[in-house]
Amino acid sequence: MNTTPSLWTASGPDTASHLSSGLMNSTAVAGPDMTMARQLHYIMSAIVGPILCILGFIGNLFSVAVWCRPSMKSSTARYLTGQALADILVLLMFLVCDSAQAWSPHIIYSLSYGIFFSYIGYPMLFFAVVLSVWITVGLTVDRYIMVCWITSSKKYCNEKRAYLGLALITINSFIINLPHFASFVHVTPEDTPTNSSTEPQQTFRMTEFGGGAGGQFYEFWIHCIILILIPWVSVLTMNIMIIRKIGQSNKKTADRKSRDSVKKCRQSENQITRLLLTVTFAFLVFIGLQCIIQCFEMQKPEWADRAQVSSAFAFAKTGIVFNSSLNFVFYCLSGRRFRKEFLRLFRLVKKDTHSSSNEDRSRSSTKRSTSSTGI
Repeated sequence: MNTTPSLWTASGPDTASHLSSGLMNSTAVAGPDMTMARQLHYIMSAIVGPILCILGFIGNLFSVAVWCRPSMKSSTARYLTGQALADILVLLMFLVCDSAQAWSPHIIYSLSYGIFFSYIGYPMLFFAVVLSVWITVGLTVDRYIMVCWITSSKKYCNEKRAYLGLALITINSFIINLPHFASFVHVTPEDTPTNSSTEPQQTFRMTEFGGGAGGQFYEFWIHCIILILIPWVSVLTMNIMIIRKIGQSNKKTADRKSRDSVKKCRQSENQITRLLLTVTFAFLVFIGLQCIIQCFEMQKPEWADRAQVSSAFAFAKTGIVFNSSLNFVFYCLSGRRFRKEFLRLFRLVKKDTHSSSNEDRSRSSTKRSTSSTGI
């Protein structure tokens, strides 16, 4: 098994030790203690990551097909469609920027790959990650308004507002990610100083900004803290408030409902709670783990074992792939309506008139709850 470091190790002592926001392999420490770390990076980049990416491609395409069905029209469905598309971009960029270097280590000596990696692959990967994270925030805000600000939901939670929100998130994610376009530069043979070494030279390297204090400041404070940690805390806080609000509302109305109505209300509450806990818990775990380990990699505390941190980061960097690959599974497990629409997509379930009328009545009686979750 080839254990050559696969992910974005630039030449030179300064750039080799620099760990970019999100997915840079730690190989600055040599010796036998790093052997296991290199093997873990290879397994995650060349085997586990690609398998997840392929499954994620299929799942996200199915998600887009379901959320775009006419019967699924809602602001939440538009956000979930945008998130699926962003996740597809994350998975694609992971394959070409990370897995490709694990499969074929000599690709870093290709000039065309160096140009692609420096100006397209590397910055677009982090753009896709930031876009996916902040679409999750937009989706959570949409649900929060639907549940906690019921009187304002009709004004702010509609498809037109969702498209506007997605456009603003996309534009802002691209603008805030512009420094990544200046982090790497391609290197031609003419730019490489001549020496007695006949070894091929890597065709991309970090710029002075990327490897300097400015790049370090951007990666840690702007990208990690503001663009990742703040969304993480926001999603956690809003979902706790959503769950509490749903519980309070159902408790207040339980005494005025029949036993069947109370049962249906509780079932609806449990369904919403399951969706919130599964999708949000996955986001918080995978992104939170990646952010914590990334901070260790960037700050390099003296008390931390570099080999252990690098081994942990091998799993943490794949957390982004997990987060972008498993949403379809969570939708199927937690969303009854999503499962029905997915089966109808392949004509595996017939929509009869009686069930359709019951579903319409149920949907109108619980309009706010269902539209807030897209179920």
